Amino acid sequence: MARRTSHRMGPSDVVILVMGMTGSGKSQFVSKLTGENAGVGHTLTAGTVSLDLYSCVENGQRIFVADTPGFNDTQISDVEILKDIAFFLGQLHLRNVRLGSILYLHSITDNRVSGLALRTFNMLRALCGPQALNCAALVTTKWGALRSPKDDLAACDREKELMYTSNFWGSMRQHGSQSYRWLGSEASARSIVREVIQTSCQRTFPPVLQIQRELIDEKRPLDSTSAGREMMARYEDRCQKVKQELDDLRSELLSASGLTREELNEGEAEVNRLMDELSRSETCQHGLRVSQRDLFDQKTGEYKQLYQGIWEEVEQENQLISEIGRRLSAFEQRLSYLEPKTDSTKGPATAENPPVPPRAGTWATVRRFLKRNVLPLLGVLAGVGVVAAGAAVINPPLIMAGAQLLALSFAGVQWHTDQGVDGPDLIAGVEGVIRACPPTPITAGFRMHT
Repeated sequence: MARRTSHRMGPSDVVILVMGMTGSGKSQFVSKLTGENAGVGHTLTAGTVSLDLYSCVENGQRIFVADTPGFNDTQISDVEILKDIAFFLGQLHLRNVRLGSILYLHSITDNRVSGLALRTFNMLRALCGPQALNCAALVTTKWGALRSPKDDLAACDREKELMYTSNFWGSMRQHGSQSYRWLGSEASARSIVREVIQTSCQRTFPPVLQIQRELIDEKRPLDSTSAGREMMARYEDRCQKVKQELDDLRSELLSASGLTREELNEGEAEVNRLMDELSRSETCQHGLRVSQRDLFDQKTGEYKQLYQGIWEEVEQENQLISEIGRRLSAFEQRLSYLEPKTDSTKGPATAENPPVPPRAGTWATVRRFLKRNVLPLLGVLAGVGVVAAGAAVINPPLIMAGAQLLALSFAGVQWHTDQGVDGPDLIAGVEGVIRACPPTPITAGFRMHT
């Protein structure tokens, strides 16, 4: 799970909202900026919560960075993404937290602006409104993927097209929106954020976004906001097209004669596909018809449940770490018993009374094995602890993580024995360690197999 911040926001904090199409580099940008793994590819969702929040400090200013999935995300619907963004921006307005900027990331390697990207531009304009378009900034990404001067020239042409075409970013630029290039580094990301925050702090009164005014000040239902109407119109248009396709296909199937069974099955499958698409579109329209109060109640409950789950996971991890520490301490104590015993009646070793060399299979062999392989053995011990903790709380991902740690401990390192690296007495050495660590002794008939 990506690490969400546990800090509370206040009026002195600044928030940066990161948007863009899936694959535009949002998560990489957030990771470079905050130093945390932001879930590259954005596979991290919990329930219907799609917004991840991180924090960093720039010139003494605490900054919260909100990473959102693209409206073409495959794991969560556009309606739920809009609900999360609207809820988050509404909470900022209620708590008087400054929105530094909305950074819209766009890959410069895209040869053309797709219809989906164009719809996302329209959605961003609807969220901001004419009075707050200067809060948004265009950030082009993946400049490092250009491999030749010809690629550079083509990318510069695409950048100009983005910035000066009114249907793309041109109208935003006319209202004061800025554009930047992210060069893929932490320094470049911080430079962009530093500049947009400086611009934001120069405004005496931060502009209120249109979605904030409509939801909070005017208490409109989501489908009555500009962003909600933008999305509703898209679903209504799609429903009309699907219904027309269904009518045409049914008429074609009824009027056709002599169709083979295979052709009939293909027609039926297409009808079912269109029916499913129509049902999904109607469900999304229904999801948009939500009041401001119901939206906030729904999302408040979801976020509370999410963060409660994160807190419980942290507590379980802390308990697991404590248990591993206790086992390591017990393990170190048992090592002291592996010292070879001397017979005090024989006195110190002399030329007439030489020390008796340890026999094969004695504790001395086990001790040498332990000293040579302490790190892999600690990995094995940690893996066993993780598996046990996962089994105790019935947590399959935790059990799988422990199993992977065990596998890495056995296969990812070189084991050192008396007969060299990965010698034939490796199994005997591991058996000796396990025999030396109660409370789970090995029975007489136990054997480890490779």
